[in-house]
Amino acid sequence: MNNKGFAVSGIIYSILILFLVLIFGVLSLLGTRKLILDKVKNDVMNELNDDVIELPYRDLSGANRPELIDNMIPITYDGENWIYADLYEKWYDYESQEWANAVVLNSGVNKNIGDTISESEIALWYVWIPRYKYQLFNANNTSASSQIINIEFESGTKTTGTVSCVDAIATSGTSSQTCTNAVNGNWYTHPAFTFGEDEISGFWVGKFEVSGNTTTMTIKPGVSSLRSKTIYNFFTAIQNIKSKYNLSGDSHMIKNMEWGAVAYLKQSKYGLGETDITINNNSSYYTGGGSSTTSYKSNIKQSTTGNIYGIYDMSGGAYEFVMSNMVTSSGSYYPSSSGMSSAPDSKYYDKYTYGSSRTTHGRGKLGDATKETLTTFGNSSGGWYNDYAYFLYSSYSWFYRGGYYSNSSYAGIFNFYRVNGGSSSSISTRAVITP
Repeated sequence: MNNKGFAVSGIIYSILILFLVLIFGVLSLLGTRKLILDKVKNDVMNELNDDVIELPYRDLSGANRPELIDNMIPITYDGENWIYADLYEKWYDYESQEWANAVVLNSGVNKNIGDTISESEIALWYVWIPRYKYQLFNANNTSASSQIINIEFESGTKTTGTVSCVDAIATSGTSSQTCTNAVNGNWYTHPAFTFGEDEISGFWVGKFEVSGNTTTMTIKPGVSSLRSKTIYNFFTAIQNIKSKYNLSGDSHMIKNMEWGAVAYLKQSKYGLGETDITINNNSSYYTGGGSSTTSYKSNIKQSTTGNIYGIYDMSGGAYEFVMSNMVTSSGSYYPSSSGMSSAPDSKYYDKYTYGSSRTTHGRGKLGDATKETLTTFGNSSGGWYNDYAYFLYSSYSWFYRGGYYSNSSYAGIFNFYRVNGGSSSSISTRAVITP
């Protein structure tokens, strides 16, 4: 072999040596990196083991975790009794129509996790309504048969719906709002989850109609509901719940839009769906449908879920005032016989355009379960499931909802009716508290 051949072989040999050095270098570097990563991982795991952070239970529906307020405790049903729930174990499941329940106990009653809680020990009883958006199904003021309402829960206080609406209140007309992208099939974050200037993750609604008296109001089963009060009396008494029971959050009388949020959740796969709620036809106005504190357990078809976890008295029982007001023909606040001489803070009520006919249903709002949920638009008995559908008009500037124990098929969660806001022996209401 000549010198040139030796030179070429030497070059090839040198390249091979360099290649092998490079490979061994990379492998060495990767090995070192792996050692470093393994050490970091071990250090982190050791730190976590020293101070484990356990998250509270959350079901698979995507619903926001219930936000408990001061003095409120979570409860779950074991098939026979209500139990003080452990927040880190299953205590609700919206996929199984088991809505989260929580209570405030009577003064002097103390319980620990795992203890049984009897109905007689409860002062206030609430059910959690998580933030959601719904798919528009009748956005154009037409008739629509009763149907499943598609709902998707939203995370935290994030708005993911593409529809938006603002009030457009007039001294006369056929509308109370102006909306963008309000087309059937589009998604609308339910407006009940905007409370004043705040976006909220959900709210607590009374499981039963209010009871007790205006000094010490209660929310419990098997008692005659509180009635014969003006809207002002109810509104003030429910606000006083906060100080009476040392609660945090914002205690207020249910708004028309909040009623609508409960109704739509009931009408979804997370509630009774297309099945109508059975009427509470108890002529003595007993909450939960009977005089026993446990009557509601045998009246589960009267709840929004068809089981013990739902909300009762939303069909029949007493009529229920909701905070909603039609303006006068000059556009001002219209107290009528409510006793509320001046308008409350705007976050506490829903406002509607003035009208002189009970069937101008277009004055309803998306989400409030009035104009969207009509089998026959423009008919005063055309609500879903044959429920009454009397809109605000003339001197009747307030709504009540749900119907009356003797309304038969005209009662229901989609029932709405005009009223002047004065006291009546057949009208009660419902409490809400916003965390």
